[in-house]
Amino acid sequence: MAAINIIETKWRWNGSLSTRAHTDYIALHHAEASTCTAEQVDRWHKENGWTGIGYHFFVRKDGSIYRGRPLTAMGAHVSGMNNRSIGICAEGKYSTETMPDAQKRAICRLLVYLKDNYYPNAKIVGHKEIGDSDCPGRNYPLEDIKQNYRAYGADEEGLSVTQYEELKDEINGLKPMIYDYMDENMPEWAKPTIQKLMDKGVLVGDEDGRLGLTMDMLRIFVANDRAGLYD
Repeated sequence: MAAINIIETKWRWNGSLSTRAHTDYIALHHAEASTCTAEQVDRWHKENGWTGIGYHFFVRKDGSIYRGRPLTAMGAHVSGMNNRSIGICAEGKYSTETMPDAQKRAICRLLVYLKDNYYPNAKIVGHKEIGDSDCPGRNYPLEDIKQNYRAYGADEEGLSVTQYEELKDEINGLKPMIYDYMDENMPEWAKPTIQKLMDKGVLVGDEDGRLGLTMDMLRIFVANDRAGLYD
């Protein structure tokens, strides 16, 4: 599972919070403000007469994740659907802006965390898909996140979407699992490490030059190389 760090804040609620009945949706939002903090959102929502920040999580452009309402509490983010959904808000105005990669990956790691640990059957949606709104903005990468959140949220080193699809295809038996040669069949992300190990004599092929490497072996070699074990 992807690593995740959630920054806790001691909110001062204006009243008591209700418990949510169901979690059918994980709703994605934008703040509609280019720069803002979770504390500012809390203040704005209190000015609306609400108990406090209406989202369960707030993700800044630098990728930092802040907890808003407790996970089991009813939110205030999609009118008529708050008793069935949790809300994740992204700092930014994605009607006009482009989301930074760090923020997108953080949202995806959060989605992996929530789906794997709490709500496996919850559907990931944009606010506009279950409520009367343009949120999270036309430039918010909504479909990309919905389709590829596991790839973007894989880990801090990060598998690209292409790498993720390669691995998924191999697990499903759609491609051969053995990498015998340094050719186009070898994943691009593994080639520099495998070439280094061949140059150093750590990896030596058989009499026909075949390496006989599985995907798991490739990943171990690359991880060790990133850790500096072959330098």
